[in-house]
Amino acid sequence: MAQCRDLENHHHEKLLETAINTLEKIVKSEFDEEMPEDVRMLFVDKDTIVNAVNASHDIHLLKIDNREDEIITKANNRVYSLIEKIHKDEINRNRSRVLELNHYIEHIRSELDNLDILEQ
Repeated sequence: MAQCRDLENHHHEKLLETAINTLEKIVKSEFDEEMPEDVRMLFVDKDTIVNAVNASHDIHLLKIDNREDEIITKANNRVYSLIEKIHKDEINRNRSRVLELNHYIEHIRSELDNLDILEQ
């Protein structure tokens, strides 16, 4: 996510530079392209355009942070679930093995009892 932040910071710098250059052209009446009225309202003064670009930058960084938190949370949940499953499987395997050993012991005892009966 650090790379995403770096890209966003680079984008922010370029956007701010472009916005200020556009503002200067508008002030000098050198800007001849059509622009929607709501966008033109942002180019009133330097503070307005800088605030708008900074607000956009802050929102983008917030989205990156939220996505990073979401990814980390999901990864941690997957790890926790996997550990829980492994733990349950290991308990079941252990119980199965104990039951198997108990059956084997009972079988051996039964065989010993049969041998004792035959020897008497």
